[in-house]
Amino acid sequence: MTADREARIELQNALVGYMAGEIRTFEFDDRKSTICSRNETADDGLRQVSRFLYGIHDDLIDHPSSISPQGWATLRRIVAFLGTELEIDATDEHPAWPLHDEDTWRANEWIVSKAGLPDYDPAIHGRQNQRWWNRIPFTVGFAILGGILIVVLIVLILM
Repeated sequence: MTADREARIELQNALVGYMAGEIRTFEFDDRKSTICSRNETADDGLRQVSRFLYGIHDDLIDHPSSISPQGWATLRRIVAFLGTELEIDATDEHPAWPLHDEDTWRANEWIVSKAGLPDYDPAIHGRQNQRWWNRIPFTVGFAILGGILIVVLIVLILM
């Protein structure tokens, strides 16, 4: 199988822009979707990486990247992978994914340096991006909703 170099570079640029804070979730998702929904590529590695990247952002809130240090390390390896013509072994489930092993990662780490990614900063890259109402515990939200319904029923009964 051959690597779709053009699509890989486009996705790599979108991911680097997202990680560097140059673009936010919605633009990243739009760019990723445009690249990977063409269905013209036979690049299985590109499709697998795209599926993984779908899970790193929220579809409802437009926010900068927010990820754990381990997730950041995985994204760095993805940036390196997208700069190569390597394939992903479908059975690969190891710490160097999407690259085959630690040696392959070290041999291609220069690609990440060339991309100019910033170092992981928990104050910038690890922020929680939830709206205030998403931080309300379920039981509190349920109690508030229940209280509102009771008040509405009492008002309706008294009318």
